[in-house]
Amino acid sequence: MPLSAKRQTVRTRTTLRSKVGKEDGYNQVAKTTETTVAEVSMEEAEADSKDAIPSSTVSTSPQRKRGRSKKTDGAKTENKDLPLADEETTTTNTATSPKKKKTKRKVVQKKNGDSSNSDDEDAADKVKTKKPAATNSPKTKSKAAADHQRITERDDLPKLWTDDMAKANGSYTFRIASWNVAGLRALVKKSPTALVDLCNKYNLDMLCLQETKLQEMHLEDPKLKLKGMMEDHGFVEHWSCSTAKKGYSGTAVFVKRRSVSNGEKEIGAKATKQTKIGSFFAPPTSTQVPHSNADTKLPINPEQLIPTAVTDKLGEMIDNEGRTIILDFPWATVANVYVPNSGQNLERLDFRTKEWDKFFLQYMQTREKNRGLPIVWLGDLNIAHKASDIWNDGAKHLDKQAGVTPQERASFTEQLEAGYVDAFRHLHPNARSHYSYWSQRAGNREPNKGLRLDYFVCSPQLFDETNQVIVRDSFMVPDQLGSDHCPVVLELEIKP
Repeated sequence: MPLSAKRQTVRTRTTLRSKVGKEDGYNQVAKTTETTVAEVSMEEAEADSKDAIPSSTVSTSPQRKRGRSKKTDGAKTENKDLPLADEETTTTNTATSPKKKKTKRKVVQKKNGDSSNSDDEDAADKVKTKKPAATNSPKTKSKAAADHQRITERDDLPKLWTDDMAKANGSYTFRIASWNVAGLRALVKKSPTALVDLCNKYNLDMLCLQETKLQEMHLEDPKLKLKGMMEDHGFVEHWSCSTAKKGYSGTAVFVKRRSVSNGEKEIGAKATKQTKIGSFFAPPTSTQVPHSNADTKLPINPEQLIPTAVTDKLGEMIDNEGRTIILDFPWATVANVYVPNSGQNLERLDFRTKEWDKFFLQYMQTREKNRGLPIVWLGDLNIAHKASDIWNDGAKHLDKQAGVTPQERASFTEQLEAGYVDAFRHLHPNARSHYSYWSQRAGNREPNKGLRLDYFVCSPQLFDETNQVIVRDSFMVPDQLGSDHCPVVLELEIKP
């Protein structure tokens, strides 16, 4: 065989191999094609040798074998399961090569099919290996969940006081509700009768709101109709608005109007009034009162139900956020309070625990001492005090969550240990899952993943059976919608 023919054969085989590509599915075809080229080249070599070179001079075959062995070594590293082309060429003749080509193609197809199936099995194996990991992840979560409590099933509370019980004692039930409305304008727009319906349903004498988010201009806006919204329903209004920031904080109190036997005497007639528009409003005259209780026979003197003074001035440090309204009744001082939140990043934690809590406690103690009467402070106190006051107490993130930090809990404990009582927990020490706040963003209301942030804190003598006014019951109203908080209610018995 001429040297040029040999080079052309090797070049042709190399070109075909490079064109076939490197993917596994094509390697088999490359080897079969290479075998065919080798067989053809052998036939040509034999024909050339007969015509041009004596048989004794055919010594180029070993060289050709060595050249091809180098190529097939590379093919061998790509796929070890197939026979090498060089091994086939040593036993191939011109007559049998076409049949062997067909056989090889069949083998190639079969092996290619096997390889594709093995890929599917490998993929299935990979999926199988991933399944245990997926099933393990919930177990990991359940382990983490076991590190803290999960209390969401609300138990039934016994009813500790009823109107029939009050009637049997010849006494009167004074009911106070507290509700963080998270924006009064939004509430009234969505449910215009929400406040009136709440007062009527529970026969409230006093309704206290927090986080009204109002300024004086809102109260004066005729389109909003907030000023006087409860007067037509027999209540006198008192407002305190934030001057430090717009759309922020704010409190309000609505007290049922009463009359006395010696003439019409409306709630707030003797109260301290402020000249500031929007803080407090003078009550209307008797001719403007459509719901007077002058004809209602009460078991007690109506003057017991009328505050003698109302103010929102506690001190310069806290007055500008509209967080308090204080009412002096003949039997106690009642304070509607919206305690500052420590902030998402706890930026107000020190202010709340080291300044606000201490100042407010001192103020209420002084008021109690000067009047010689019990005190009650109520509202959104922004604290989940005990483990039973939050659904997931013990969760690691709670130490850095406003309302549940150790500092806030310790500060509230300090207030109670100064001589005051958490009314709800005192009356229902074993109550579970009775919360007053749920995160709307997390959708926690329906599964009852909440916190108890709204309280009534009372002087201990209000639980003394020998006292004229006694705390009888306290409960939440979780079915009242319109805010991320629900109202909480306190019932007091006032003896004649």
